[in-house]
Amino acid sequence: MDTKRLKQLQTNASKAEFAEAMALLRQEAEEAEKITYQIRSQEQGQWTHYYHCDVDGSRLTFAWDQPFLHRCPSCGKERSGEPFNAAWISIAHSLIGRAIYHIALLYAIEPDVQRLAIVKSYLMAYASHYETYQTHGDIPYNGPGKLFAQTLDEAHWMIDLAMGFDVIQEHLTLEEETHIRSGLLVPCARFLIAHKEKQIHNHSVLITSAIAAIGLLLNDDEIVQAGLEGEYGLHDQLERGIYEDGLWYEGNMQYHFYAFKSLLHYALIAEGTQWDIWNRDGLKAMFDYPLHFVLPDGAMPTLNDAGLGDSIGSYTPYYEIALDIYGDAIYRSLLNTAYGTEWADKHYANVKTVRRNSVYGLMFGQPLEPTAESRSVVLSDASHRTSSFPASGLSKLVHSNGWQAIVKHSRFGGEHDHMDRLGLSVICGSVPLLVDPGTTAYGIPAHYGWFKHTYSHNTVSINGADQPPRDGRIVQLEEQPWGTWIETAVDWLSDDFQMKNQIILPPELSPWDVEAYGGTQIRRINVLADNHLLDIVQVSVPQLRDVHWMNHVSGLLREHADTIWEITDEPLGRLEQKWLKDKRKLAAGPHRFSYQMREGVLEQASWCSLPVDIYMALTPDNPPSSDRTSLIQRVAVQGTVLFIQAVFYEAHREFADEQTTRVGQVSVTACEDETYQIEWVQGGNQQCYELTLKDAKAKLRKFVK
Repeated sequence: MDTKRLKQLQTNASKAEFAEAMALLRQEAEEAEKITYQIRSQEQGQWTHYYHCDVDGSRLTFAWDQPFLHRCPSCGKERSGEPFNAAWISIAHSLIGRAIYHIALLYAIEPDVQRLAIVKSYLMAYASHYETYQTHGDIPYNGPGKLFAQTLDEAHWMIDLAMGFDVIQEHLTLEEETHIRSGLLVPCARFLIAHKEKQIHNHSVLITSAIAAIGLLLNDDEIVQAGLEGEYGLHDQLERGIYEDGLWYEGNMQYHFYAFKSLLHYALIAEGTQWDIWNRDGLKAMFDYPLHFVLPDGAMPTLNDAGLGDSIGSYTPYYEIALDIYGDAIYRSLLNTAYGTEWADKHYANVKTVRRNSVYGLMFGQPLEPTAESRSVVLSDASHRTSSFPASGLSKLVHSNGWQAIVKHSRFGGEHDHMDRLGLSVICGSVPLLVDPGTTAYGIPAHYGWFKHTYSHNTVSINGADQPPRDGRIVQLEEQPWGTWIETAVDWLSDDFQMKNQIILPPELSPWDVEAYGGTQIRRINVLADNHLLDIVQVSVPQLRDVHWMNHVSGLLREHADTIWEITDEPLGRLEQKWLKDKRKLAAGPHRFSYQMREGVLEQASWCSLPVDIYMALTPDNPPSSDRTSLIQRVAVQGTVLFIQAVFYEAHREFADEQTTRVGQVSVTACEDETYQIEWVQGGNQQCYELTLKDAKAKLRKFVK
């Protein structure tokens, strides 16, 4: 560890504002000292994504004195046998790796012979047994491991061990250091080098970061260069994997920080050496980008393979680093808001605050009280305004009434993509309305069965199939006194995309239908105004095809007397139909629907330029033990079809009874030159728009009728 960083760690440890961080570090060290697991030869861990409940997706739990009894904390169901036992072995070694690092840090602050002995004993034991671990693992899309089931997890574990070794290295005898280097660090580095992934990927960032970090600790330039240089080395990963605006190409904040965390671990070991990367181009942009997509309650959007629960509180450890290295006042505002201090940004409501108790706070933490000059700089300056990022392909429309809409016109993101170009997510305050659900644990059937497919998103599917790889684009974004509107587009006029030939797409994880989408063009226009969202989707196909337009509402459809639904067993899309429960088809009634949301009522009024079949089903929400209401419109098209819907939400309204009257409706008049007059009426409120679609860029104006 760099001398400056060690001094800051020791200084912060004595300050009152970091007392909770010290208490947690001591607690984790004490808990780690209770681990009874004996490191032994010939072990083989399994994929930790298997260590989840197949009912509700919850991570299973265990006790060290009952290692092979695996219990779901949500439903209480117990599991035993495989793959849970082997997955638990991986978890046990991951926890030991974390323990090594944290006990070593505590030793650096409060030297204690017993703690040093624990760290030494673990490192020495691994050095004695590592060469006995056999290469294994058949996880899709992943290289093998030795102790673990994939190269990725091997690298994760080794980075923790490496950072622990870095802290206590000067306290090792020559014999101990030699044994750890020759029995653990060198063979692990060689294994990781042999299994570097030949693609741009978050795994590759972690693996190459681990290789370079080990090389630094060994003072071995050959190993350092194997991690940093060449095609698919760490420098290449950063050059090609980070978009110009700062987002990691896999397209969501979780994988952005997953890749970033590995890079930061390497940066910590490289700090103060010739390999120091804090001032590398693009590194600061990776901190800045996520600030624009913080939601009104401090949560982060769940896009692609992002799971539930991430918020600004999840990322405070990294923004402790950012504040120390770069000093930007907006990072201090994020920390204050996430910690719930007196200087928190008041524009956020219902933020799930966290304690200031991370080890990165100890190592990098700065005073949180803003200076007089920086008090006006707040997190909402970035997140509570409309913004668009053409390179990464995400845009956010923001209205002062609490509405926020995220439009995904992104480039294809590889393995963790959900094949949902022009997908739409809409929230109001902290209430999800129509949102991207992200996904659950990868070992849960709903992940590969439902969440990773086009059909589970608020977008378009051709013939019910997944969208093939293609990059979306923003056409225009305009802010008017009456609201904000955006036009985005995607087409399959060719099969090219930005990351083509830079990522691996094996057949078993390439479920799309290239033929179905050939020649298809989609454009989407979203209007965010005072009290409604106007959503316009135009789809053009060269031959007769079924166009499916999906809207997944985070609420329950309410029955009304003027609407007749019939039970149907018609297949919807190409996925297993078990994911679509209680399927019904609209037999009669207006195309206007109402939903009881978590809070308030959502109204949806739609129109289609061609005769359309409308279906309703209950589909998995996230977690998959809960449901949402999916409204699916299907129409046979040869040429062009236009869908238009208006979405209206009242946060404080409840259904008095089952006969509540809907008053919102959309009417459309087709004029010359592909011009349409759109009228939305809700109660005494009338909104009129004129839309022209004949040119490459749409024209939209609002008028009074």
